[in-house]
Amino acid sequence: MKTVSRRETAARKPSTAVRSRRRPATGVRAKRPAAPKPVARPTRAKIRGRTVVVFYSRFGATATVAQTLARELLSESREIRARKRLSWLAMGFGSVFNLRYRIEPMDFDFTHYGLVVLCAPIWAGKPACHLMTFLDSARLTGTRSALVFTTSGGGVESTVDAMKVILEARGSQVVASESIATHRVPEDILRARAREFALELKKRY
Repeated sequence: MKTVSRRETAARKPSTAVRSRRRPATGVRAKRPAAPKPVARPTRAKIRGRTVVVFYSRFGATATVAQTLARELLSESREIRARKRLSWLAMGFGSVFNLRYRIEPMDFDFTHYGLVVLCAPIWAGKPACHLMTFLDSARLTGTRSALVFTTSGGGVESTVDAMKVILEARGSQVVASESIATHRVPEDILRARAREFALELKKRY
């Protein structure tokens, strides 16, 4: 019987280096690294339900702004109508002493709307009395609201802060506000400002 020496056996076995150079079997592919998971980005809450623009206008400029907003937002509109046309003196006096002037009957239930845009002029640093009369009876629980004030100039930050407290007490969250100067401003400029704010609302909500 022929014996095989250790030297011959070692020569028959392929070396480790040769094995490492061999190609993988046909049809077998190397595993690719897993794709990175997409980063979750916070999304802004969308307003559900319809939008309505509620406005009071004494001289017509606020009505121009409100009606432009309603067209751009493709929303309904509700006008707060005064029972009696006020003089300049009555407007200022009522605003300073927080009087409530009577308004025409209207539907005060807005709980089925997602966004309520309130549009009114500023008298003596406060919202028009007729808007406050409306808010005394308005049902706004579960809605979000946006404020648009027309002014003769000057900031309305304190007015917005006071309105936020009033609206939140009635269950409505204020999500946006804007002031538009109307003194000697042409209608086309008023409409342009209203369109800008409407576009901002559509982008955000």
